[in-house]
This record gives sequence, C-alpha cells and structure tokens, in this order.
Amino acid sequence: MSGIYQNHMKFLGLILISTCLLQSCASTELSDSEERSLILTTENTGNFGSRPKIYSPEEIHQLTEEQINNFISYMGNPEFVHLKPHIRLFNYLETYGDEFAYEAETFIAQRTLSLQAGNCLSLAILTTALAKAAEIEVDYQLMDDIPVYELNGTVVNKGVHIRTILYDPDFIEEEGVKYLFKPGLQVDYFPTNRSRFIANLDEDDYLSMYYENIAAAAIADNDFNTAYWHAMESLKFVPNNANAINMLAIINRRDGNLETAEQLYLHGIEVADEKLSLLKNYRILLSLSGRNEEAEQIQIKIDSMQDSSPFEWFQLARNAHEDGELLEAISYYDKALALAPYLHEAHLGIAQANYELGNLSRAESALHDAITNVNKVSTRNLYQAKLLTLTSEM
Repeated sequence: MSGIYQNHMKFLGLILISTCLLQSCASTELSDSEERSLILTTENTGNFGSRPKIYSPEEIHQLTEEQINNFISYMGNPEFVHLKPHIRLFNYLETYGDEFAYEAETFIAQRTLSLQAGNCLSLAILTTALAKAAEIEVDYQLMDDIPVYELNGTVVNKGVHIRTILYDPDFIEEEGVKYLFKPGLQVDYFPTNRSRFIANLDEDDYLSMYYENIAAAAIADNDFNTAYWHAMESLKFVPNNANAINMLAIINRRDGNLETAEQLYLHGIEVADEKLSLLKNYRILLSLSGRNEEAEQIQIKIDSMQDSSPFEWFQLARNAHEDGELLEAISYYDKALALAPYLHEAHLGIAQANYELGNLSRAESALHDAITNVNKVSTRNLYQAKLLTLTSEM
C-alpha cells in the first residue's frame, strides 16, 4: 500500500401485407458478426453443465457481522476522530501490516479479511467493501508491475495488479474549476517506482475482472463448468472483454467444439481492443486444424504488432519454445525483456533455448541474468544449480 494520490432501438392490402412479411423475414437474417455475438448472449446449459453458485456483486463485498462491527468500532474510535474517514479506512488496512500475505487467489471480501491474504484484486475487493460500509467513494486503476506473472507448468496467468483510490469525502469541487485529480489515497499491494499506469477502471471493469479471474483459475484446474459460467458472467459487465472471450474460446477448443471456438476468436478479434492473445490462440487452433497457410497469415499479423504488455510476448515465447521454434522463442523473450528487464522467467527461457541450440556461452550469460533478477531464494538456488551443471558441461 502506498501514500497520497492527489489532484483524478381487398388486393392492394394483401400485397402490402405480403411485402411487410417479406421484409420482416429478411430482417431476421443475421450477419456473420451477429451470429458470433449470439454465442455470447445464449447461455449453454449442455456442454459445460448447469450454472454453479456465482457470487453476486453484493455477495462479493459482504462482510460478516463481526467484521463490520470491528471496522465500525475502529472508525468511531475517539483517538482517530481528528482524521478524515478515508484516512481512517486506510489506516485500518495498515493495521494488518505484514500479517496481510500475498496469495495468488482472488477471494471475496470476508474471506480476504478472515485469511488476511489474497491477491491485488482481493485487496481491492476488501477495500471496496469497507468503503461501502463507510460511504467513501472509490475508483480503480490498472497497473503493470511486479508480480505480474505466475507460472504453473505450461499455464501462464497474468496476475491482476489493480489499485484502489479512496477519495476524500470532505472534498468539494469549486464551480468553474477543472480538476485533473481529486484528492485521495492509493491502496496498492505492490507500490514501486516501476509501476506503470495502464488504464482507469470503472465499477463494471472491476467486477468483470473478478469473474474473469475466477474463470482463469478454473481453466488452470480443468474445471470447465466454473470457467464457462464465470467467463459468461464477466461479459455481462464488459461485453468486449478480450480475456473472457479468449477463455470461452479456449475451453470450447479443449472440449472439441472447434467451430464455436473459431467463431469466438473471430468475434473477439473484431470487437476487442486487446487482440494479441486472441490472435495467438486462434493461430494455435488453425495449426491444430491443419490450416497452416491461414495460421501463417495470423502469425504475420502477430509479428507486426506492437504491444506494451511483456506478458503477451512472454506467452508467445513459451508457445514457440514448446513447438520447437527456438529462434522465434528467443525473439519473443527479447521483446518481453525490452518491456520488463526484471522478468527472470524470460532470461531462463533464453538460457534454455540457447542450450537446446548448442549456444552454451549465451545460455550461461542468460542464466546469470536470471539469477540477478530473481528474488525467491528457492528459485535462485534452482537457477544456480542449473548454472553449475551448465558450467561443468562447458
């Protein structure tokens, strides 16, 4: 958590009726784009099972009676009466200090507070729940910083780095005065000077992100029922959510519904702002279907794109590496590192690719870079063991 955030639709009659009927029939013909959109507005109760329990926005932010009482007691403590409400809320979160542990899971508010753990979105959910109880206005910002990546075998998930802004409830805007920002406080899990602002998020974005996160975790567990329904729920809040559309396509592909998956990719590529992951996974689908010329055309598009997220290039590198396209993988790893030099997994990827190519000295250099950029002791020890083995081989 960090400090102050200042300033933010008879015969002649029969002819007319027939004409109207023909026009009516013609209007029911759907374009390819409309047919693809229909996939996302028609809930599937067959392939992916019945709808499981999905928390409503109210349930996501519901705290237990005991938690509310403790919070109200803190906010009403005479010792803090001289502090503005948003500062008191901030300080309440600060009282947990080092006890609040980072966990790579997204929890609802009461579970986050009970466990005193969760990821960045969990913290934003808890902060929002408390702010609602105290009637304090909040906003959200999407940031790009460490930790951004979680590696689980060949599954790469982009951790959500979201920070919450608690606004000063006493601030009154003067008529005729334009404000770039309103005074408030940032609640941030990982505040560093390397944080990069990506976008302001509204409440729908924030809620869509919650359901998207649950869907992503379910895909990693091969729980397609949970993944499908939570991705669909995410789209209710942000219909063009590229990540949710991508996940729906992935689970359809894995379930053997290749035609539906393709229509989802095409829809997402048409409507979403962030197309890189969609294009990448669509290329995989085309390759698996033996449509190599079409896949190559998609690859040309990917190679010509500029993307500010190192995660996207890292994911492309991993896929190329697994396909044995080692030089291509190194190129993508380099693109990721140009945006995030601290990404030790990319340095390791370059080392592994160079080793497989027989470039042992380059592999050694990349391993040194990986060791320099890793913080976790067990991971550093693993890298050092790899380096020792490589040095012996050389």
